[in-house]
Amino acid sequence: RGQGGQYASFEQMRSRFLLFLLIAACVAEITFPADFAWGTATASYQIEGAWNEDGKGLSIWDAFSHTPGKIVHDEPGDMTADHYHRFREDVALMKSLGLKHYRLSFSWPRILPSGRIEHINHKGLAFYDALIDELLRAGIQPWVTLYHWDLPLALQTEFGGWSHPATAHFFADYAQLCFEHFGDRVKRWITLNEPYCPSFF
Repeated sequence: RGQGGQYASFEQMRSRFLLFLLIAACVAEITFPADFAWGTATASYQIEGAWNEDGKGLSIWDAFSHTPGKIVHDEPGDMTADHYHRFREDVALMKSLGLKHYRLSFSWPRILPSGRIEHINHKGLAFYDALIDELLRAGIQPWVTLYHWDLPLALQTEFGGWSHPATAHFFADYAQLCFEHFGDRVKRWITLNEPYCPSFF
C-alpha cells in the first residue's frame, strides 16, 4: 500500500519492482546464460507513424489519441519516429549498435484493416516483409509480437473488442496469417504484450 493506506497504482508497483531489480543487480553477482538473447524492443504504434497510409485501418489507439484531452498537448502518434518510411535507416542504426535481436510488433489493422481475414492489406504485409528482410540482412533476428494494444477499431466498434469472444477468433485468423506469411523468416513469436494492461486499464 502507498501513503494513507491507499493501494499503490500499477505504475507505482512497476517502478518499485524496477528499483528492486536495480538494487539487486548492484548488490548481487548476476550471471546470464551464454545463449541469453540481448536486444531492444518497440511497438508498432510507438514508432511506425503512417497511421492512415497504404490501406491501414484505424486502431483503438488512433481513436483514443485523436480524442481531445486524452493525450498531453493533444499530440497523437500519427508520425512518431516515422519508422514506416525510415525503417532502413533505423535498421542501419541497430546494426551500428551491434544489436543481434530486435522485438517489434505488427500492427493488426495495418495487415487486416477491419480486423478480419476477409480483407487483407497486401501493402501492410509488404512493409513487414521489407522490414524483416532488412533486419536479417543486417544480422538481426526479428522477434515479433502479434498484439501490442493496437486493436482494429472496427472490432472495438462492432463487438466491444476483447470483451466479445469473437475477437479471439479474429485474432486467431490474424495470427495464422502471420505465421504462414512470415514464418519462413520469423522464428520467435510473442502472442500478447502485457495482457494485464488492456484487460484492466
